[in-house]
Amino acid sequence: MRSRTTSNAKDLFDAAFLARIDRLVLNARRHLRGGLSGEHQSRRRLPAPTFSDHRPYSVGDDLRHLDWRAYARHEELHLKLGETEQEINVVIALDCSASLDWGEGDEHKGRYALRLAAMLGYLALSASDRTEIWPFTTRLGKPFGPASSRSRAPDMLRYLGGLGWGERTSLDALAHAVRRHSGGMLVLISDLWSGGDLDGLLRAAAPPRWQSVVLHLLHPAEIKPDLAGPLELEDSETGQIITIDVDDVARKEYHQRLVKWVRAAENTCKQRGATYAGIRTDRLLEESTLPFLRRRGVLS
Repeated sequence: MRSRTTSNAKDLFDAAFLARIDRLVLNARRHLRGGLSGEHQSRRRLPAPTFSDHRPYSVGDDLRHLDWRAYARHEELHLKLGETEQEINVVIALDCSASLDWGEGDEHKGRYALRLAAMLGYLALSASDRTEIWPFTTRLGKPFGPASSRSRAPDMLRYLGGLGWGERTSLDALAHAVRRHSGGMLVLISDLWSGGDLDGLLRAAAPPRWQSVVLHLLHPAEIKPDLAGPLELEDSETGQIITIDVDDVARKEYHQRLVKWVRAAENTCKQRGATYAGIRTDRLLEESTLPFLRRRGVLS
C-alpha cells in the first residue's frame, strides 16, 4: 500500500520562488528534434531570422528569406539560413518507491523529489515544451501530461501533491516506456537505492534520440548514518531484516561501499552520454541545488 504524500500542491512552492526561477531554462542539446516553436536552439538549417549561413535559391523557396544584399553584390540568389528555435519533449521520471519515504520536513526525500519535479516541470511548461511526468515503482503510474503551457502549472502541482510512496523500484518498466517514446529530454529523479538496471535504461535513452539527466537523491542520514551498537535493520522496499553490530569497522565499510556505488552510477552515466548529479536533500533547493544544476549544465 502506498503511503500518502507529506506534501500538497500549495506548499511545494510559493509564487515568489517561481518568479525568481522564471528566467531559467532546461539546457537541451541541439541534437534533439522537436517542433518548430519554443525556446531551444536546434541544428535545423532552415530559413530563420537568426542568420548563420547561405544556400543557393531553389524554385519554390520562400522569397521572404532571400538575401537581397548578397544579390546586389553577386547577382546570384541565395537564401539566408539560421538556427531555428524549437520545443522539445521533456519526460520527468519520478521514483515513487518506499525508500523515498524517509526523513522529516524539507529534507524528506520524497518531498524533495516532488519539489525538484515541480521546479523542472514548471521550467519546461514555461518554455512551451511538451512536458510529461511519469511516476514509477515496479511499473509506471498514471502520468501527468503531455502539457505544453505555463497555464497547466497549477494542474501539475495538484498532480504532484497527490502522489505517494510505496513498493519497490525497478527501472525495467521505465526503460520499456522510453523505447516506445519518440525521444527528448529524460530527467530521472531517484535515490537508486534498490539498484535496478541503470545501464539498461540509459541504453534505451541513448543519444541522439534522447538526452538523459540522472538526479540522484541521498538523505544526509544515508550518507553518514548516526547508528551504533547491535541493531535490526529492515529494508523499506523488500521488508528484509538483517542483524548488524554497528561499530567503527562497519561504518568504514559502509562508507566505502556507498562511495563505490555512487561512483558506479556516475560512471554508467558518463559511459552512456548522460548527465549525473548527486543531490543531498539537506541542501537548500534555491541556494545550493539550483546553482549546482547550472554548473552541471542541466539549467542555463
